Amino acid sequence: MGLTAGLRALTAAALAATAVLAVTATPAAAAGPTPTATASAVSASAASRVVYIAEAQRGKPYVLDAAGPSSFDCSGLVLYAYRMAGVAGRLGGGHSGYGMLAWGRAHHLFSRSNPQVGDVVVYGYGAHVAIYIGGSRVISALNPAQGIRITGLHALHNSVTGYIHTQLGRAAAKVVQSASSARTKAAAPSGSRGALVRTRYAVNLRAAATTSSAVLAVAPSGAQLRLIGSTVRGAKRWDHVVYLGRTGWVRADLVRAG
Repeated sequence: MGLTAGLRALTAAALAATAVLAVTATPAAAAGPTPTATASAVSASAASRVVYIAEAQRGKPYVLDAAGPSSFDCSGLVLYAYRMAGVAGRLGGGHSGYGMLAWGRAHHLFSRSNPQVGDVVVYGYGAHVAIYIGGSRVISALNPAQGIRITGLHALHNSVTGYIHTQLGRAAAKVVQSASSARTKAAAPSGSRGALVRTRYAVNLRAAATTSSAVLAVAPSGAQLRLIGSTVRGAKRWDHVVYLGRTGWVRADLVRAG
């Protein structure tokens, strides 16, 4: 067997060993947002963007050496999420879990404790990598049978080696807060708590600030809503409003000052 073929066989065998001992992603988690999406400036940070993009790939198949957009292997999913979030330069090591681990150690970014949202979790000394999404959970491309799933941090056969701390949230926090503030000032409504706004079109009032959450009501065009807050998720601003006694979320671009 040639060297390249032998390495591929070893890699495939190692990744197959990342099968989940017990699937921890519940139907509710698959259908809606995760606790990593919070109503704060961090929601728009680079770390949150990486997680948001990775979660959008759930259910897609695992294919060795694939890096998206229709299929992925474990390191391919990590690379894709970082690239699409615009922070590819924050992670090195190429398309390889072993390479990522070596890069993290060389740059003194690797440790065995305290994972942060957006960090890369290394299993089996590089046999598998995942993205930490908070709450002791990760998302990764598992194997051909299971595809891309959210699991518990320690739910895989391979044990956790440690974490590559890419420091995305810390690096982006000030820039994100400044940009978010500028968007809020420029956009209608003013953002003042208690302000009245009106829908530009028929708008879904949702249970959370995401289009995948449940629809609580449909406000017709011209309906009046009371603004009680706002947040940014996935580069979109959402307004927290009250409509006919119901409290929910609407996209800010679908309303105007009332």
